[in-house]
Amino acid sequence: MNSPSPLCQDFARILGGTAEVVNGVTTVTRIRSNLKPLIQGRRTRSALAIAALFSFEDLDSRGNALNLGETVILQEEANPFISALRARGIEVTALHNHWLLTDPVLMFIHWKSIEPPLSFARKTAEAFRVLTTRTIAPKKRSSSGEHRSSRSSHSSSKRGSVYSISSGKHRSVSSRSGKSYSSKSRVKSLHRSRSVRPSSVSLRSRKLR
Repeated sequence: MNSPSPLCQDFARILGGTAEVVNGVTTVTRIRSNLKPLIQGRRTRSALAIAALFSFEDLDSRGNALNLGETVILQEEANPFISALRARGIEVTALHNHWLLTDPVLMFIHWKSIEPPLSFARKTAEAFRVLTTRTIAPKKRSSSGEHRSSRSSHSSSKRGSVYSISSGKHRSVSSRSGKSYSSKSRVKSLHRSRSVRPSSVSLRSRKLR
C-alpha cells in the first residue's frame, strides 16, 4: 500500500473522507455516521453498510481520470441525489439494495465520470448537500424485542391443553383458576345444557290427547 499523493489528499479533503492507495488506486472512505440502521434486527456500524466510497485512477496526460462513487442512501434521498448528480454532468449507473431486512430501508447508488479528479470531487461534495445529516434511527423494534413480545402474549393466553402421562389423555387447563377438567366431562356438561327437559314434553303431549 502506497502513501497518498498530494492529489489524493486533496481529493479526500474535498469529499470529507480518508484517503488510501489500494492496488494503485486512490480510494476515499466517508462514513455516514448519522445513519444507525439494523440488519436482521442487529445494529450495524460496518463500512459495508453505512459508508460512501470514492476513487480515481488511470490519470492521463490531460489530467482526466476514471472517477467512481458509491454511497448508502435512504429511499427518500434517491431522487434528489440523482437529480443533483445529473445536473452536474455526473452519470448515475445503478440504484439498488445490498442487504435484506434492513431498518430503515437502505439503498446504494453508484455514479461515474471521466474528468479531473478534483472536479469530480467538488461536484460530488455539492450533491451530498441534499442528503440528510440528522440522525436516522430504526423505525421498528429489534427482533429480540419482537421475540419477547410474542413470548409474553403466548403466556397470557387464558386456556391451554396438557397431556397427562398417567391417563394418556389430553386435558384442558384454565390459567385463571389453575383447575383442569377432562374432555369427556366437558362434553357431558355441554350435552346436559342443550338437552330438552322431558317433563315439559310429556305435559304437552297429554294436553294434545
